[in-house]
Order: sequence, then C-alpha cells, then structure tokens
Amino acid sequence: MNNALKLAEPVRGQVDADGLLLSADPLLMRLHLRCGGKEGGPLAVPELAALCRLSRRLRMNLSRPVHASDDDSRIEMWVETRLSSPERDQPLALSIIDWKEYSHDESDKADPARDRDFDRLEGRGAIRTDAALRIIAKQMPGKAARNFGAIGQSLIDIYDVIPPSAHAKLLEAVAERQPIRNQRMREKSGAQRLFVMQGEPLIDKAGLFAGYRFAAALDDPEPPVKDARQASGKLISDSLFGMQLGPALRQPLGKIIANAETISTKLEGPLRGDYASYAKDIASAGRHLLDLVNDLSDLEAIERPDFTVAGDDIDLVDLAHRAAGLLAVKAADHQIRLELPDKEQKMPASGEFRRSLQILVNLIGNAIRYSPDGSVISLSVSADQGFARISVSDQGSGIAEEDQERIFEKFERLGRSGDGGSGLGLFISRRLARAMGGSLAVESAADQGSTFTLSLPARKTP
Repeated sequence: MNNALKLAEPVRGQVDADGLLLSADPLLMRLHLRCGGKEGGPLAVPELAALCRLSRRLRMNLSRPVHASDDDSRIEMWVETRLSSPERDQPLALSIIDWKEYSHDESDKADPARDRDFDRLEGRGAIRTDAALRIIAKQMPGKAARNFGAIGQSLIDIYDVIPPSAHAKLLEAVAERQPIRNQRMREKSGAQRLFVMQGEPLIDKAGLFAGYRFAAALDDPEPPVKDARQASGKLISDSLFGMQLGPALRQPLGKIIANAETISTKLEGPLRGDYASYAKDIASAGRHLLDLVNDLSDLEAIERPDFTVAGDDIDLVDLAHRAAGLLAVKAADHQIRLELPDKEQKMPASGEFRRSLQILVNLIGNAIRYSPDGSVISLSVSADQGFARISVSDQGSGIAEEDQERIFEKFERLGRSGDGGSGLGLFISRRLARAMGGSLAVESAADQGSTFTLSLPARKTP
C-alpha cells in the first residue's frame, strides 16, 4: 500500500499545555487512537508530541516533517505548529498539510516512479531547508549524487560559495526572501564536488517565510570519486563527524532523548516514580552524548585548513537576549537569575551570527553549570579600542590563576568528571572568536566567581 492522500484542507488538531489532545480532525484522531491514545488523553503520536513540546519550549511556530507508525503502516506527514499566544499555558494548533501512508512491507522499498523522476533530473536532487538554511528534508536520486548533506546541517557548513557570487550576497538574498538562481557551491569535504543550485523561497499558509526548496545539479566535468577509501587510501574520509558519524549518531540519539522525555514527563499516563527517574537519567545521558557529537563535529570543522567564518553585522545585546532565552528554563531549574543589558542598548559588532550565538550559549551554559542555586549571572556589554565586548559573570567557585589558560585546552575539565561537559566548549569558543578577528578571555579568582569576555571587532553605525 502506498497511499498519498491529497488533502483538500489541512488536517487540524489542538493540544493543550499538558500535551492533551483537545480536538482533532478524523484522520488525526484515527492515527492517535491507532497509536494507543484515547479521546481527551495525551497525544499518542511520539514525534508529533515531541514537536509540540519543542514548539512550546522555544515559543516558536515550527514546520517540520513527522513520521509515525502503527501496526498496519508507516505515515509521513508535514506538520505546522501555531501558538495562539506566547503564554505557555495556551493551546497549540496543529496543521498537517501533507500525508502519506506506506505498508511496513513496502516502506523500505524504493518507489520506481520516484526513481524514474530522478533519472529524468540527470543528477539533480531536491533539498528543503528552514529559514536558517538548515536541511529539514531531502530527496536523492539513486544513480547520481547521493550526499547533499545531513538533516539538521546548514548548507553554509556543507558548501563553499563559488564566485562570482559571495557568501554575504547569498545571505542577503535569503534575508530578502529572494529566489536564488544558478548559485555555484562546492562541497567543503569529501569529494568536493561542484553543484549549481536553484532556490525558491517557501511561504507557509500563515504568510510566513518557511525556508527554501533547492534543486541541486552536479556541475563537475569529472565524475566524483565514489568511495572515500578510493580517494585517500583511508578506511574513512577526513570528514569523520561532520558528514559521516555525526548524522548517523544524531538521529538515534534524538529518538532516545524524545522517547525518554515522553516517559519521564508521564505524558502517556501514570508511571512509578523510580521508572520516571530512570527515564530522566536516560534523556540526560542522551543529551550529553548528543552534545559530545556536536562538539566533535565543531572541532573537526575549526581544525580544517580552509575553515572560515562569515562577517555578519550583529548586535551583542540582541545576541545576549537570544542566548539567555534559549537557557532560561535551565537557569530557572536552579533558581538562577539572568541579568541582561537593556534591550534598548546597542552594541554593534562584526562576526558570524550563528557562531557568536554558539559562544554565548556555551558561556552562559557553563555559568549555570558551575554556579550555586539561587545565584545571579550577569551579562554586560562595553566597547574599547575598536572592539565590542560582552561579558558573562557568575558567582561560582572561581578558577585559580594557574588554571585560567588550561581551561581553553582540548578536553580540559580541571578534574570535573561528572559535570556533563565534554571539555571542548571553551577550546572551540576561543578558536571561533579568533577566527572572527576577536578573542575570548577570563578573569577569575578562587571563591570569587568568573567573568568570561567575548571581544569582536566593533562595527561603526551610520
């Protein structure tokens, strides 16, 4: 059975703050019941429930592919979430705009019609990204280019922009929601094949920009090397985590974390307290492993000779509020208060937006990890000698002077073996800061807290 339903209208549902399915169109209700749910009970489709929780946690409307399975079939959906208001206790609306069902016997088989379509594309594939150019879906031809990047990776991390276009101009086109025509891009690793990309902006039913759909065609006159072992004589390619182990590990770890969180929060019904605690430990261990995979991928990227960063126009005050928002729940769990600079204040700088945010999230996360419950973490900005600076100050136990340079070394954790860190975050953050023309430094003393300061080239405002 291959049943691709043409939905005249989206399949709709509504989920409350506790994960209960308040209402559902017949098709969604049927799936909910087939997955073991009951009317008025917790949403029983695991990936769908996880998407709702993510949308609430981020306080963002999301648009993602979702997979479900019951005893009879596997279902592929495209789902959009809509928050009725920023308040966490308000209902969340679901809209399923695409629905395909496959029998379990056929779900792993190739679709002949799809293969024929791709054969006619003569080496092209389709990639769908979100608004930040992260890959969220892809379709690959069986006889042509197979590696267009992994789900969750950014196109900018996978490809270099080839002249006459430039990295900044490409991002400007994305920012203005413009079509992208004949954009030549080369793989940063592996066979380093050249592609020509055509991108169409996607607008969702609410009129919001949802990302791009790219068609990518091979542009290399020479056929790509089929196997990394043929290219280098190595058993694996040089891009170990970025293109191989990383994507292979993220998907199962993501499922482990999502299912363990579902169990620990008892969304599926009552559960013995010790079992819920075990599930919480499993989710925590899964997140630790996922963080380690991400750190190793970043480590691999920054140590490549061709590693570069973008020169975006950013504002450190805006970044401070964004980073704090991402970690607000974690801080609240420890009754830690985050003091932020006034939103009206501006501190313009030059640096890659995503990498700068990554550094700040790491610094604030470390401050939360090593600060006592009930303390205060303060973020402040300043400018000096052509640099814009943002500092993260905590009230933790501090770092001895002889250890202040050691903490920026690989895998250095000062003997703290059970804190959940990988020992790579500060090493990666300092390398990223330097790659953007800035620096990352610490001022601390034993029992007096620590202040980490990120400095980036200041940007002059008109």
